[in-house]
Amino acid sequence: MSQSNRGFLRRTQFLLERWVQRGILHQLLLMASLVASVAVLGGVAGWALTPAFESLPTAIWWSFLRLTDPGYLGDDEGAVLRVVSTIVTVLGYVLFMGSLIAIMTQWLANNIRKLESGITPIAMENHFVILGWTTRTSEIIKKLLTAGGRMERFFAQRSGSDKLRIVVLADEVNAERRLELRESLGEAWNENQIFLRSGSSLQQEHLERLDLPKASVVMIPGADFELGGAELNDTRVVKTLLNLDVLFRNAGGSENPCIVAELFDPQKVSIARNSIRARAEIIAGDRLISRLLSQSLRHPGVGTVLLSLLSHREGTGLYLRGFKQFAGVNPNALIHAFPTAVMIGVVSMEGEEPVVQLNPRGDYVLQESDLLILLAESYAQCVPDDGKLDSQPPVPAMSLGVKPEPDRHRFLILGWSYKVSTLLAELLESEVGRFEVTIMSKINAADRNQALEHIPLTERLEVHNVEGDYSLPHDLEKLEPQRFDHILFMASGRMQSSEEADARSVLGLLLLRSILQDQETAPDILVELLDPENAGILGEAADVVLVSPRLLSHLLAHVGLVPELNAVFDALICAGGNEVELRPASDFGLDGKDITFAEIQSAAANLGCVGLGFYAAQDGSTTRQVFLNPERDRKWKLRKRDRVVLLSNSR
Repeated sequence: MSQSNRGFLRRTQFLLERWVQRGILHQLLLMASLVASVAVLGGVAGWALTPAFESLPTAIWWSFLRLTDPGYLGDDEGAVLRVVSTIVTVLGYVLFMGSLIAIMTQWLANNIRKLESGITPIAMENHFVILGWTTRTSEIIKKLLTAGGRMERFFAQRSGSDKLRIVVLADEVNAERRLELRESLGEAWNENQIFLRSGSSLQQEHLERLDLPKASVVMIPGADFELGGAELNDTRVVKTLLNLDVLFRNAGGSENPCIVAELFDPQKVSIARNSIRARAEIIAGDRLISRLLSQSLRHPGVGTVLLSLLSHREGTGLYLRGFKQFAGVNPNALIHAFPTAVMIGVVSMEGEEPVVQLNPRGDYVLQESDLLILLAESYAQCVPDDGKLDSQPPVPAMSLGVKPEPDRHRFLILGWSYKVSTLLAELLESEVGRFEVTIMSKINAADRNQALEHIPLTERLEVHNVEGDYSLPHDLEKLEPQRFDHILFMASGRMQSSEEADARSVLGLLLLRSILQDQETAPDILVELLDPENAGILGEAADVVLVSPRLLSHLLAHVGLVPELNAVFDALICAGGNEVELRPASDFGLDGKDITFAEIQSAAANLGCVGLGFYAAQDGSTTRQVFLNPERDRKWKLRKRDRVVLLSNSR
């Protein structure tokens, strides 16, 4: 083939490609042209080679009929005419039927896929929007669907629709993702309440499809592995907030939805808040998980209590209610005013930002706009009995005193995570205690030392980075794990998925248990998991199991419904100031006798604390459980290992 012919062929192919890419109409026109061409050529051949036709148009019509309907094939006579008819009929199968069906099938499939992917703009009001598909998304949806009274009160404060509708923006929407969400939600699934949209929160035009200016709440969950992982999460969140700010300003509405976003790096919280003019509640997930781990390491049992408070476990949760009749009253006068709830603090709403006071000081006076922080089984139980209002608020007769701590805490951290540096910083935030921390990981020790170089290593904190694999028996045995006070399995964000990270943690835990099985005293073991489905397989192999995505999902959902809870949660788990403590009954002079929770409340108030409940083993069991806000008159026989749960400011 000559060079000019090859050039002509290439140009022809390029023009055909450009024509076909223009869409189904151009594809059909191309097929129609080919069908017409074959019909004309077949008619010309039949008219020229046989005497069966009086005119060329008649022959072309004969060819077209054979091309479109093979049933005419048996009517032809003569060998030449039958050969021409057969060729035209076969070409009809390929061009007229095959190509037409292929084009229409492809067009229909593309349109179904387009509709299934969810790129059609929505028109809603007061809906909830979740920007991103991560390990938190299904848990957030489940929490919103089962919020019950909290959701009803949320809609009662807003005009318009009172029906919960949740819109999820995911990078890809298909039948598999819908099935995954449906299986995750189980009985809570409702296709009339959940809408999946395809797109990215980093694209302004994708956000415009979600009718965000009319939404009630917009949530931006964090991602441990998805959407670029933890390293890119904060960048994604800040960029999304900037896009939302532009979108809301262009909409020009007077009221914008509440924004709830999760960041990993607590140092970027102020940057995120300054990225958008609408109200934004930023949850520093890295700091929150690190604070929980720090409290659990320093005070065994406290982590279990905090998890109960933060996740509404066992039916007990935190509620905010305002009572104008208590304006001018000292909060200490309300200790016995709530028969079925415990008043643990106050949220002052007078300024631009809510100010939280847990176990408020004795000279504080309630204002009309203040909200009481109440621990109860339901919002309906947060009702006061004005007849039990103390006319003379109790004045602490003495201080509870600082809880004794070991001279040195020896911690072993197995695995490496971006949370390690924040965890060490949280340990230093405590006013007392010395910490010797050994970290084993396959990550190069020099790289880990460089990542921790901003942490001040003083006589209070020693860090030893050891290279090794805790899933190998000889590496773990060399550390002599029995000499540590606490051992923490830190979920690694460097794996390919949450399943892989959790698999390593579970394997390491089982290996550690086999090494410690002959020891008389074993260290407390804490495990951080990333997949909620893995929480149930550990049983009692670990003292505390923290599923960080599940906890953060619950916090995002709760803060979305009650934004002031973000400040309450932050104050509740911070080091220093008011902290949750576990104390023996002997600290109250109530050891060796049957006691009631009402007596604990009074004794704690006399020591400047708030009694929350018990951490005790009951009904013959050896396993201690958390009992928050128990019945006031029930008699408790506390054993030596049992503890009273307090909110104290003794540090």
